[in-house]
Amino acid sequence: MAIDFWIRRPWLIPARLKYWLWEKNNPDKPWMCPGTIAFCQATLTKSMKVLEFGSGRSTRWFAQLVGHVTSVEHDEAWYRIVQQQLAQAQVKNVDYLHVPLDHAPTAPELLSYDPIPQYVAVVERFADQSLDLIVVDGHYRTTCVRYATKKLARGGCLLVDDINMWTTLAEVGVPESWRIVDDSTNGIKRCVVWQVA
Repeated sequence: MAIDFWIRRPWLIPARLKYWLWEKNNPDKPWMCPGTIAFCQATLTKSMKVLEFGSGRSTRWFAQLVGHVTSVEHDEAWYRIVQQQLAQAQVKNVDYLHVPLDHAPTAPELLSYDPIPQYVAVVERFADQSLDLIVVDGHYRTTCVRYATKKLARGGCLLVDDINMWTTLAEVGVPESWRIVDDSTNGIKRCVVWQVA
């Protein structure tokens, strides 16, 4: 983030320093809230299938915890970096997909799309109720949530990082019957995990 962001929000600096230290001490863990990471470590198993919108250190990390990961990335340069990291680590249980955005990266998300963006449409490759975890940490976030809900198995989880991008949790579009099983913050950002009822 730019320096002017921190100048305008000095009260966030202690939390950022604390998280920076945590990152330095946990270089292989995802850029998510430590509480979310602890939840995943305690919950995920090798029998699970994961769909991840937005890749990074999390891709390799999830692959160590579950049976299979499909990860979707829009940025070609970042895709190449993560692809190389996966190859160097000899990760074999990840289908890593480069799917460019149908809109400019800076364009605000619309309430609906016709047709559905190719990035989101990856979810249609999966049968209904066939996934154990869906991670939303990329583009078209609300649209990803809307299309992903029917793909989660009973007891499966939806993990939405940077939930503070929405004003309220209701705006995310998660079914009301789903319960929150993890709600973590590092003082700067927040991540929420819902479980299918």
